Amino acid sequence: MGKQTSAVSKEAIWRNHLARYATSGKSIAAFCRDEAISEGNFYAWRARLRQDKATSAAVQASAPTPTNSFIDLGPVKTKTLNDKAQRAAALSATPEIDVRIDLGHGIILTITRR
Repeated sequence: MGKQTSAVSKEAIWRNHLARYATSGKSIAAFCRDEAISEGNFYAWRARLRQDKATSAAVQASAPTPTNSFIDLGPVKTKTLNDKAQRAAALSATPEIDVRIDLGHGIILTITRR
């Protein structure tokens, strides 16, 4: 097991300990004694996980907030075109539109109207 995997599994174990402590109604000393864990480790992991949570919240808060804006692509025309010349003229007159939407986390939606 590598260091990365070991750190993740230890963190999961300590998150479990802290969650059980929160619902136990016991003092930290009594909980640690009953679980056979060190009080020092308990305090250290509690501080570490709180700091990780605060750092994660700060990173999310500093991320740019997306702005919601409306993009008018123009009206949709639904007229019937009888002959080939009219249809060809209408197709060539239709503007080409490329819309690119960054959804975050590396996901980009591209809509093209030709």
